[in-house]
Amino acid sequence: MSDDRVRLAIEQMEAWLADSTWEPDPDALAQWNAEFNSALAQAEKAADWSELRARAHAAGHQMEVRMAVFAEAKERLRIALERQEVGHRAMKGYGATAR
Repeated sequence: MSDDRVRLAIEQMEAWLADSTWEPDPDALAQWNAEFNSALAQAEKAADWSELRARAHAAGHQMEVRMAVFAEAKERLRIALERQEVGHRAMKGYGATAR
């Protein structure tokens, strides 16, 4: 049944999301997305389709939450690096006038 490819893609995403140490790899996600879209286009949408759809939506929601966490961490890192750069400039300026 062609729905099996959709199920496998969803199971792959669920496995990634279940791993708390998993960090999204853009290339792997692009490859997964291409396979998922191909599987969707060829799916028969049989009797268990509503279950697959619900699982896909749940995984998508979990991915959005995970990506929000990564975006927040990236922003905190950007702010910390910016503050560090300001501090370095201040120290450099202070050192130049103290000599």
